Amino acid sequence: AKTHYGEHAEKPFFPSLVEYITSSPSLAMVIEGEEAITTIRKLVGATNPLEADLGTIRGDFGMDTGRNIIHASDAPESAEREIALFFNEDEICDYKIVDNDLIYE
Repeated sequence: AKTHYGEHAEKPFFPSLVEYITSSPSLAMVIEGEEAITTIRKLVGATNPLEADLGTIRGDFGMDTGRNIIHASDAPESAEREIALFFNEDEICDYKIVDNDLIYE
């Protein structure tokens, strides 16, 4: 948790952020596909739940920025770094969706 949010280490909210995100189990996943980051971030919603659209995870379930219920990488570089924090390479399954060619033709 400290490494994941390391860019905030010097900020006053850092200790409570680490305490909050380690207070219960988390589910981590790797999602790939065309425009995956943009698509997932739309599903997740704006960082501040008060600004998140209804129908997004943060818009429907978020309470405040300091108690964010979901995280999504914002760029390929941060995704690579974050994936490496949670997974070994052999823990990531690679598969092809049966209708992939129909979707992306």
